[in-house]
Amino acid sequence: MSDGPRSRWGWGFAGEMYDEAAISEHKSFLEETLGFPERPVLEPVPLAEATLPEPAIEPPEDLAECCTTDRGVRARHTYGMAYPENVRAFHGDFSPAPDLVARPRTEAEVADLLAWATERNVAVNPVTGGTGVAGGTGPPEGADRSGYAGTLALDLRELDEVLEVDETSRTALIQGGALGPDLNDQLSEHGLHLRHYPQSYPLSGLGGWIATRSGGHYATRYTHIDELVESVRMVAPAGTFETQRLPAHGAGPDANRLVCGSEGILGVVTRAWMQVEPRPTYRSDAAVYFDGVLEAAEAIRRIVQAKLTPANCRLHDRVETTMYGLDDLEQELVVLGFESTDRPTDGDLDRALEICEEAGGTCPDGPDHYGPGFGSERPEDSDVARWGQAFQMGASGSTDIPLCVVGGTVETAVTWDRFEAFHGAMLGALESAVEAECGTGHVSTRFTHVYPDGPAVYYTFQAPGARDPDRRIEQWSEIKRAGLDTVMEYDLTPTHHHAVGRDHKEWYARQIPDNYGEALRAVKGVLDPAGVMNPGVLVDRPSD
Repeated sequence: MSDGPRSRWGWGFAGEMYDEAAISEHKSFLEETLGFPERPVLEPVPLAEATLPEPAIEPPEDLAECCTTDRGVRARHTYGMAYPENVRAFHGDFSPAPDLVARPRTEAEVADLLAWATERNVAVNPVTGGTGVAGGTGPPEGADRSGYAGTLALDLRELDEVLEVDETSRTALIQGGALGPDLNDQLSEHGLHLRHYPQSYPLSGLGGWIATRSGGHYATRYTHIDELVESVRMVAPAGTFETQRLPAHGAGPDANRLVCGSEGILGVVTRAWMQVEPRPTYRSDAAVYFDGVLEAAEAIRRIVQAKLTPANCRLHDRVETTMYGLDDLEQELVVLGFESTDRPTDGDLDRALEICEEAGGTCPDGPDHYGPGFGSERPEDSDVARWGQAFQMGASGSTDIPLCVVGGTVETAVTWDRFEAFHGAMLGALESAVEAECGTGHVSTRFTHVYPDGPAVYYTFQAPGARDPDRRIEQWSEIKRAGLDTVMEYDLTPTHHHAVGRDHKEWYARQIPDNYGEALRAVKGVLDPAGVMNPGVLVDRPSD
């Protein structure tokens, strides 16, 4: 993994993004395997030719050392990783760029920057890794930006230390700017890790995970970061908001939950006590195949309702595996995995495989078990290993952007009794929208997380897009809207783990009770009385 400056577009680092060989290979895959019409190959607009306004404000004199107006730094802090943001960045449109970027070195500097922003009426967007995919990472623009003297991107990356480790309680105090690999490297010195691995793991960090209620790879039990938070400290314009360090309590609504998912509208997450654990000693996994999504879903329902709590329990339909390049898999794939720090896991996996067989699944290669006494590692050519490699590459690759491919996701959570009807309606809505906007394309299904009462189901669309970037973004928006409207027809949520941001806010407002939105704005009024924190995210600004 690189440690240089991040790319201005896509998932990666400057100098690594435009790989002509990888783009050529992906172009052939799209045209020959997925049946797309011939794809143009575009080149990113150089920074020198990009649209980037001059800063409207100057940094405060006493904090100038941690602030910059550098053109490249401002460009890299303009967007997150939402599809429209990547398209705009690739084509050199950085018109919403922050006027200033600050990298405070201490909590005191965070507080001073927020005090200055409040006094000067400067909008602040907190950033950890900048990998948000819901349009809530960058500065506001349009109506959300109106009335502010300027914008400040507050980058937490200097606050990146594991400050304390309690090995007895298995908790650690970690600063909010620590990225996933960095914090786990520090924890590894104690034989521990923070068991939270979102697909963005190499590029994202603790403060962003907490602020967005990030979902990790644990498919059951600890699916979201807030389930690992013991206590949290947030610096807000009105002062420090810090919760007690307790394993649990019953004293009113949980204050931790106010911070988890607040998406930067209340303050900046600077540190948190997190539950940590040793790395697993025992693992068991298997690839199971089904003739249909509903049969696979039935097996998964029975597994989680049997309280087997697999670490991995993911359904990928045959369209999804083809889109990941595993085009030799002609059935629905369920990836099962169990792990433990102190006992073999073969019995749990064997019982899950019995349930799968009863539901019509097959496991032709059999299970694999690892750990003391098993004496083997997972074969590199196993379908579980191939899936893992393809899944990680899906997060890191950005070859769709130069090839004018429209790609996106809609994810939600639904109870088991409504899944079949919802699944049919969602596929129909997305496939119709893809055909109407792009002529052809593919829609795939996977389960990312599963619960006793229902799955988190995730739909991915990929289609040939227009060469014109504005039209391409419009195509994405119309397809995404068709999916989200269907989600709301079934009274579900527009996001299970991708946050609300600005992109999902319209549908989030339909999910929550009216008075809950009012209550959230009231809390914001207490912690951020000037309304400078991440304007336009989660809730609208109060009308004058």
